[in-house]
Amino acid sequence: MIAVAHRAVRAVIEYDGTAFAGSQVQRNARTVQGELEKALNRLIGERTRVHLAGRTDAGVHATGQVAAFRLPPGEGLSRLRERLNAVLPQDLVVRALSPAPQGFDPRRDARWRVYRYRILMNGARRPLDRHRTLEIDDRLDVSAMREAAARMVGHRDYAALGTDANGRTVRHLAEVRVTGHGNLIEVRVTANAFLRRMVRSIVAILMAVGLGRLAPEAVDRLLAEPRRALHGQAAPPHGLTLERVVYESADNRTNDAAARSSAAGDNEGKPES
Repeated sequence: MIAVAHRAVRAVIEYDGTAFAGSQVQRNARTVQGELEKALNRLIGERTRVHLAGRTDAGVHATGQVAAFRLPPGEGLSRLRERLNAVLPQDLVVRALSPAPQGFDPRRDARWRVYRYRILMNGARRPLDRHRTLEIDDRLDVSAMREAAARMVGHRDYAALGTDANGRTVRHLAEVRVTGHGNLIEVRVTANAFLRRMVRSIVAILMAVGLGRLAPEAVDRLLAEPRRALHGQAAPPHGLTLERVVYESADNRTNDAAARSSAAGDNEGKPES
């Protein structure tokens, strides 16, 4: 019997992380990977393993997570995306499906990952956004936060901001940008890869600066120390979204377009960043 050649497929997925125990499959827990694999297995009739570009913790959202899997020859990807979204739960959707080169690894092939963290300050409330925005009663000093953010960028050991299973804590942090419009503050963070809880640790430090509990120049000392900054404090997960994963190849345009479409539709009134 001739073996059927499987094709590599890349998916851009979006999810509300509120009810997920995280993105990676876990025993006896509801996860993004688990739900996507269950839907694929149901539709194609064989066990399909899904690989993700990055791990998100419980409560963290995504508009541009990238997944890869292999499929047997068959129906077109447009029709498959429709069928997948018909059986996936309401808090998980496939935004785009496209062919991927053989051997495509969404994690190892990624060049940059972009996260954003949303903070609504000064006691403002937006009920429709409460699951994806941290709401606080205090007012933050955005200028001080920007000064502190600029001190974080670079290529260095970021052990003070997170952990790595293999003990490798050197990362290239390309951008930490703080933007504000009225009571809404967004922190956008771009790096080649992240440590566990790294983005939320960055936000915790920036919030301490914004509240006047930490001087912007104190960031230099925190990052230079071998122990976790602020005793390991991290901002709550629900304000964090994995916005985009950037690849070197030209076909990244599909992922970029999907992420930009989502960002444009769900950020009323925010400045460009």
